Amino acid sequence: GDDVRRRFHLILWNVYNFFITYANLDQFDPALSPKHLALSTLDKWILARLNQTISVVTQSLDKYDPYASSHAIEDLLSDISLWYVRRSRDRIGPTVPDSDDKQACLSTLYSLLTTFSRLLAPFNPYISDSIYKNLTGQESVHLSDWPKAKKLGKVDIQLIKDMKLVRKIVEMGLSQRKTAGIKVRQPLRQMSVTSLSLSDDLAQLIKDELNIMGVVWGKGKELSVSLDLNLDSQLLAEGRLRDLIRQVQEKRKELGARLDQKIHVTLPELPVALAEFQRQTLATTVKQGQTFQVELT
Repeated sequence: GDDVRRRFHLILWNVYNFFITYANLDQFDPALSPKHLALSTLDKWILARLNQTISVVTQSLDKYDPYASSHAIEDLLSDISLWYVRRSRDRIGPTVPDSDDKQACLSTLYSLLTTFSRLLAPFNPYISDSIYKNLTGQESVHLSDWPKAKKLGKVDIQLIKDMKLVRKIVEMGLSQRKTAGIKVRQPLRQMSVTSLSLSDDLAQLIKDELNIMGVVWGKGKELSVSLDLNLDSQLLAEGRLRDLIRQVQEKRKELGARLDQKIHVTLPELPVALAEFQRQTLATTVKQGQTFQVELT
């Protein structure tokens, strides 16, 4: 029991920290956030999952079934951290230009965390109170109203189903990469999936998570996934760029750089996509030199 609780707290705290860090960097103010932001498919999905969970927890508590409620809450948190936050990292932060999508992501995270803490209050009074108070500036989560679930429409129910399929396809793709010994940082040209085809937005999530340029959909009874594992010189160069960006990111961390701090980089060989390299690493200058170096500005 204690171990599960500790892990749960840690995951929740990490999601909360993720939000706070980027909300501060991007100077996000929930009060000023436009009411009708165009939400991405990912936002719509996690909000549908939130509403689904509110229904389950409300019904379970009415039937005095704490087991079903806490189970539903754990599942939702795992969807938030393992999928929503994972796939949203590239939408926010100092390397991403300000956009409506950035606002939509931050404002979705804000409603997720504030609603989640109200849902969690009867089970975990302390952590939910401290998160709720810090985010809303209100006196206590225990004085707030119990969240009301919005009824899910056909579109939402279908999206929850489709996202399960997306994650299944990703899981199969990752296991093929692992078998072939090809790191996820190495881009691949394409994959074939036999399954009903998914929307472009959902296909994009698969491509991003598996680092694959294209998905070809085929018809078939069974779900199957096959990756094109052939690497040409362009893909290899792209893979080297990804590796280099990761090396610089790790060096930034080692040096204790702030997330929005600019740097100077010296490299034995200049990357092909210089602009992309600079955008992702916040490097103001990149020069050629004997050894790999990163200096804070």
